Amino acid sequence: MSNTYVSHVAVVVILAMASQCFAATTGAGNGVSGADAGRRARAAQTVAGILAVHNEARRAVGVAPLAWSAGIARYAKGYAASRRGDCAPRRSPLFNFGENAFVGKGRRWNAPALAAAWVDEGRRRYNYGSNTCAGAAAPALSGSSSPCTRYTQVVWRNTTQVGCGRIVCDSGDSLLVCDYFPPGNYGTGRPY
Repeated sequence: MSNTYVSHVAVVVILAMASQCFAATTGAGNGVSGADAGRRARAAQTVAGILAVHNEARRAVGVAPLAWSAGIARYAKGYAASRRGDCAPRRSPLFNFGENAFVGKGRRWNAPALAAAWVDEGRRRYNYGSNTCAGAAAPALSGSSSPCTRYTQVVWRNTTQVGCGRIVCDSGDSLLVCDYFPPGNYGTGRPY
């Protein structure tokens, strides 16, 4: 066998491998439709937005950023889907996680905007010095014992992972559920 023949075979093999790599990274040739690719891109953008809201709040108080957990997100999405009929921001029965839930009127709410409401509420009401929360929960933010617990869960120092799920309820309103691990808001300690 000549060296030229071996060289040509090597080039063909390398080109075939490069073609497969390109197809895998672009979605071409692996059954991923343009709609699926668009859906995945929007999902990735939503995850990035949720993490940005959480991690900016955490950075502002000096705690480490959260990582996204796909497993926790599946649980949160499943629980949110179970509330589709009543759209109630109630606590899920699984207490292994900390949890925040928010109902936004109408379907136009995006997940990062819903999460930003928790942070904004906490920044306005939470007093770190006294570890207290000013005022009662606003009607749109009901479903918690304190208007600051959603914020303190976002910035809880020992929490390392988050996963969220957003659905549009039968009423047409948007429900976002975020679950956190390890959970925060336990004991009488400060969140950070």
